[in-house]
Amino acid sequence: MRRQSVWCLFFVGMMTLLSDRCAGEPPGLQVWWTDYGAAYRLAEKEEKPLLVVFEAFDFPGPALQASLELKQSPSSSLLSPYILCRIDTSTKSGRDLARQFGVPGLPSVVITDKRLKRVIYRRPGPLSDLDWAVMLVSYRTGESLPDRTSQPSEQRTVCYT
Repeated sequence: MRRQSVWCLFFVGMMTLLSDRCAGEPPGLQVWWTDYGAAYRLAEKEEKPLLVVFEAFDFPGPALQASLELKQSPSSSLLSPYILCRIDTSTKSGRDLARQFGVPGLPSVVITDKRLKRVIYRRPGPLSDLDWAVMLVSYRTGESLPDRTSQPSEQRTVCYT
């Protein structure tokens, strides 16, 4: 129970920090591009990571619905570090782009680094609200997260399981 409280406080703190940081931004400024080329050029110009949602427009998936709900909520400032792009995979160009990004299924979310040279996050399937928030906070700088593989350590630790 205590661990959940700590995570909850951390999450609320991050949300407050981010919303304070982006409070001067007018609401409704977030734009979902459907033209990948235009989104790419804007991300390049503004040196921001590119967040791409791959889905079939004729059947909007849970990934986009969650992002649209997030956009309309007080936590929409979480989207501001990104250039946002939706790709319709029911078209040939959308399928080709999904193949180039190595999208394993639909819906899928992909985030590039801020230099647009590599994919730093890729996830297929629906995302919960918490998954969206953690993803947006974790990759907002456009940098890869450090490798968290465990290394042998000489220090003794206590495991609370």
